[in-house]
Amino acid sequence: MKNGSIMRFSLMMSVGFFVSATLAGASCSGRNNQRFVSARDLEGRLDIKELTPIEIKRLETVLNQETSPCGDNVTLAEAQFNRERCPLAPLAAQFVIRKVKEDYSEQEIAKAYVARYASLKGLEIPIEDSPTKGPADPVVTVVTFTDFECPFCARMAEHLDTVARAYPEKIRIVHKNFPLDSHPTAELASRAAYAAGVQGAFWKMHDTIFSASGSKLDRERLDVMAIGLGLDVDKFREDMTSSAATAAIQADRKLGAEFEIKGTPSVFVNGRFVEGGAGEVDQRIYEELLRSGSLPR
Repeated sequence: MKNGSIMRFSLMMSVGFFVSATLAGASCSGRNNQRFVSARDLEGRLDIKELTPIEIKRLETVLNQETSPCGDNVTLAEAQFNRERCPLAPLAAQFVIRKVKEDYSEQEIAKAYVARYASLKGLEIPIEDSPTKGPADPVVTVVTFTDFECPFCARMAEHLDTVARAYPEKIRIVHKNFPLDSHPTAELASRAAYAAGVQGAFWKMHDTIFSASGSKLDRERLDVMAIGLGLDVDKFREDMTSSAATAAIQADRKLGAEFEIKGTPSVFVNGRFVEGGAGEVDQRIYEELLRSGSLPR
């Protein structure tokens, strides 16, 4: 259900914004006067024994060029010597090492690093009109573009619930509708969830629909779900076909199109797109909690 073009979006969206961040890291700032850190200096701190001499050179360039992910005006290389101050530094360095091993160029690695770890904020994703659950002032906001007929979306939703319950005061989950044209009843299900939300039962309907993943989702089945949730069925049916439901779904679809989303689930953690499944989402959430100082060091 995923599409490789999403990674390109993650690295290239708002090119001017991210490139300016990269250039800022190479500008005439105080950190440019700090010493060059060689791979030999980092032995014992980073696992680089399998790298070739060419890869070592590429790694040294990026580590000494890019700033610490904790925004403390030192390079990523120098941040390795003060992990107490920046606990995200070793994870960021490991990310660079993986990219080096995958034979990305210095420029490609730098762009990917800035998109994922730069202290600048991620994309501003409007959520004011979207269903949310979790704290109003979270450490981590997870936005998911979802199709109710997508089995992978059902699994992701269940997984995110588990993660959010582990950090109830730190993680907020946001739902965005992105019914795919290939799923004929996905929009109908989005309308049902919207209509349930009018009666304060969006997440109950959300979970009920996903619990029936793989089953036929027609109006009759959705009516039965509404009855089971104790909703006013006449109002539910009316709200399903309302112009407000249409506008809400269209707004989410338009936003997804602007982000070049092609498949679901598409997940953003603090405004940064996540390529990969639940494991990668977990890693990004962990990194954001670590970056904020919300986890014990």
